[in-house]
Amino acid sequence: MEFSCLKPQEYQAFVKAHFSHYTQSVDHFLYRDANQKDVHLVGVKDEDGTVLAACLLTEARSLKFFKYFYTHRGPVIDYTDLYLVKFFYDNLTEYLKKNRCLFLLTDPYLLENLRDAKGNILEHHDNDLFIKQMAQLGYQHQGYSVGYSQTSQIRWLSVLDMAEKSEDQLLKEMDYQTRRNIKKTYEMDVQVCTLSIDETGRFFKLFRMAEEKHGFKFRDQDYFEQMQRIYSGNSMLKLAYIDLNHLLKKQKVNIASLQQALKEAEQKLQENPNSKKSKTKHQQLKQQLEKQEKKRIETEQLIETDGPVLDLAAALYIYNEHEMYYLSSGSNPKYNAYMGAYRLQWEMIKFAKAHNIDRYNFYGITGDFSDTAEDVGVQRFKEGFNAHVEEYIGDFIKPIKPFIYKLYQRIHR
Repeated sequence: MEFSCLKPQEYQAFVKAHFSHYTQSVDHFLYRDANQKDVHLVGVKDEDGTVLAACLLTEARSLKFFKYFYTHRGPVIDYTDLYLVKFFYDNLTEYLKKNRCLFLLTDPYLLENLRDAKGNILEHHDNDLFIKQMAQLGYQHQGYSVGYSQTSQIRWLSVLDMAEKSEDQLLKEMDYQTRRNIKKTYEMDVQVCTLSIDETGRFFKLFRMAEEKHGFKFRDQDYFEQMQRIYSGNSMLKLAYIDLNHLLKKQKVNIASLQQALKEAEQKLQENPNSKKSKTKHQQLKQQLEKQEKKRIETEQLIETDGPVLDLAAALYIYNEHEMYYLSSGSNPKYNAYMGAYRLQWEMIKFAKAHNIDRYNFYGITGDFSDTAEDVGVQRFKEGFNAHVEEYIGDFIKPIKPFIYKLYQRIHR
């Protein structure tokens, strides 16, 4: 076997054919290589030149004279092949020494536990031999963290398995309330569109609302514009919105139809005043008409105060051959009644199915399954779509220059 730098074409062919995270894409490499010159493609080949393992690495300056390297949910490798794992990481250490590396952070896309939405373990993956191998190679496992982190990828993911399932089956397996909410978005004429990079501000306004609601600060608008440039061929900003003028027309048509039906019911009631069935139908139609009139008035008032088009919810999506990723999102709480987030998810689930993508990754949750978890509402929302929970193995750190790394730790403590 041989450890070497990989060409973009051979790297791309390998990660497309093997399950990998979107951050391990060749698009990520090409953008950073052209703009920042801080990215590497390395891997292992056999005697015939066939790629056996591949990894995208990025670097960042650390302590002025050194660099910190990160594997971005990599490498893409068979983690059960411990000989290959040892060969890769042994040779990676030598590669990093030549590049003034202070330490490496690696976070394998390696499943530890498959859980239900309540956190109960359904299937445990025994990674003890891998962890022991990494320890022998000098990698320190950072533990099984719970919660969000500013310094590493989330360890807990909410995922919908769509393999060999039709749209009807996916809907049927969702929570009743989730199905009902999706259906209501059609009744309210909620629409979904793709925003151009020049319209990122519309997304970011909603994202800011989410930050304010949950009390966190994540990224500026420039970050989301950059993400669209990096993954230009497989990223989308999607917006759920409602055209109130269009909704108003629909409501008026419904009202006219109900008025006609009520008129006919009144006529039948006059012809047979003692008919229980006619009385019941008349009362139901009267209530439906009153409800629709109330909605019409609310829509007209909202047009007056907020304008004819309401931006409900928006999200950044990235996808590859293996997964659709629902990443950063936001919504306007004032318009929660229109349930834009539900329509957004359903449209993108259908998009993934149409593109033969078998996993819909709702992305991060904290891993705290208590009723007091900071993301309990987010967990329940994702659970409603029949998503399960995947717990990953977490981070490993290897100091390449141990003495200086201890100094680094003291400085950043």
